[in-house]
Amino acid sequence: MRDRDWKTGLFLLLGLAFASLGQFYFAYRREYVWDGLFFWCAAVLSFALLLRRVERRERGRPDRRWLDWVRRHPLRALARIGGAGLALLAGWLAQRRPATADFGGLLWLWLIGVVCFISTFLPSLALKSVGEAQPRLLRWPHTHRGELAGLAALLLAALLVRGVDLEHIPANLGGDEGTQGAAALELVRPPLGNPFSTGWYSVPTMSFLAYGLAMRLFGESVAGLRALSALIGTGTVLTTFLLARELWGRRVAWLAAVALAGFHYHVHFSRLGSNQIADGFFMTLTLWLLVRGLRSRREIYFALAGAAMGLGWYGYFGARLVGIVVALYLAWRAAAEHRFLARHGRALLILLGAALVVVAPLLFHYVDHPDALFSRPRQVSIFASGWLAREQEITGHSAASLMLQQFWKSISAFNYTLDPTFWYRPDIPLLDLVSGALFVLGLLWTLAHCRRPANGLLLLWFWLALILGWVVTENPPSSQRMTVIAPALALLVSLGLNWLARLAPRVSRLTFDVSRITYYALLVPIVILNLHYYFRVYTPTRVYGNPNSEVATELSRYLARQNDDCVVYFYAPPFMYWGFGTFRFMASGVAGVDAPPVGEGEPPEIDPSRGMHFVFLPERLGELEIVRARYPGGLETPVYSIVDERLLYVLYEVGR
Repeated sequence: MRDRDWKTGLFLLLGLAFASLGQFYFAYRREYVWDGLFFWCAAVLSFALLLRRVERRERGRPDRRWLDWVRRHPLRALARIGGAGLALLAGWLAQRRPATADFGGLLWLWLIGVVCFISTFLPSLALKSVGEAQPRLLRWPHTHRGELAGLAALLLAALLVRGVDLEHIPANLGGDEGTQGAAALELVRPPLGNPFSTGWYSVPTMSFLAYGLAMRLFGESVAGLRALSALIGTGTVLTTFLLARELWGRRVAWLAAVALAGFHYHVHFSRLGSNQIADGFFMTLTLWLLVRGLRSRREIYFALAGAAMGLGWYGYFGARLVGIVVALYLAWRAAAEHRFLARHGRALLILLGAALVVVAPLLFHYVDHPDALFSRPRQVSIFASGWLAREQEITGHSAASLMLQQFWKSISAFNYTLDPTFWYRPDIPLLDLVSGALFVLGLLWTLAHCRRPANGLLLLWFWLALILGWVVTENPPSSQRMTVIAPALALLVSLGLNWLARLAPRVSRLTFDVSRITYYALLVPIVILNLHYYFRVYTPTRVYGNPNSEVATELSRYLARQNDDCVVYFYAPPFMYWGFGTFRFMASGVAGVDAPPVGEGEPPEIDPSRGMHFVFLPERLGELEIVRARYPGGLETPVYSIVDERLLYVLYEVGR
């Protein structure tokens, strides 16, 4: 071995050792497959470093740039290593603490580590350069005051349509909404729960923490639960504007932001206390930072893009599409552009490093609980759940025919096929009449110009979301799985409108500005149609959340007004249970007991020392006579739906 070449030997020995361990686990300890995979990853990394070092030595240029950088910036190097170490330490300790412990200190440890790591990529500014840049920075708001004022007005309008009367629009609190709200409150109550774990449906608990902290600020109510979603939805309008401005210019940015601000599909999910609405925010924020980084070649943009991509892992599963879109987009750019990796390789490593630092604590959890990583995708996948095989047997159709049906339901969701779930369930497609036509135009235009990086990125985003979110999952088009595509739809609509407006002067002999008239003539009706549909047509139907949510919401509001210590005896199983998420959130302080059907279990034990609320669903109304005979003199109140006057439940109240 040559002098001072001990690192080559070290990388070789480490690679061989890790590869041997990985293969040993794969062959003889198969139940620890994740440990074996970890060792093999370490082996691949060691061999990659070995190959890089050998090639550089053969060219006579050993890579010492990183060492020179450390010597020039010792504090930054220390902060970078220390920040990553703190994030890793927080995740490692979180998996070794009991679930009843207080995780507040570890949350702060992670936050400090992430901030330290990201801050090391901020550009160094000497006092002289700051003084030179200050006049330019002060002039920028003045020169862009018109655009800033318009954007502020648009965001205020977007917040109003998302934030007005959140307590009652939608009128029902969905069961899943209530479950998430109850989990959020439970997590933030002292001692602080583990934010680096998973909970309901394997959803990361960090999103519950965010909603719990928001309720500390806005109140523990339906409106307080939904307030964070309204803010995130409004933020998505801003990030969509920034992304569109960076890729297609100011005009398309305004069109897309206005369209998204009034988009009924996006408005609806911005008004629910559920974490799906953040998918589109993380997608647009990450892509905007990435595009800014590629154009400016500033490391801070790549670090922030990686951080946003990592944060998406703590939300709903749709946000994990961000990493796939970014990886495929960068691979395409690397294959199509000469020396792309040579120009941006270091920056892309920064992006990956920042993402790993942010998501590291959650990855520790997945190492200990690998099933939590794939449990939800397996449940909805047409392959893993066995749906495709069952449908072939039931219908006699081929797999290709069923896949074609899946694709048709998915691609037609914007113009024809209706959402079948009670997460939204509108009686129109996800796009209105005008937007649906412009969406098709925009999709055709981007396909025709798909070689442009901006259009290629949008197409990757749209088609990957459509395939992974709907085509290969059960019951498409389930609206709750595809909020990540809402900004992409707004972009496609705006590109279709922009193309149409540019074509208008070519086919018209009018002398005035036909393009501007086209923008207003189509964009204004889009906003009016969407807002009119959502607030005047859809909202009064109370269809969101299914009939059980309407029953639970009405009953919970009534119980909250009573403010007594009565016990609710719930004659509803097997159609509904007291553990329904709406009750867990809105009636969390009320004692309730499920009463099984006659002959299917022991009747509930009645506590005569407390007041009694007997609640009967219509399906079990026949048992009211038994209760009335045993506890005569009670007050009987039938409760009807204000929408169609159908009987929701009958309340029979008996005093102490």
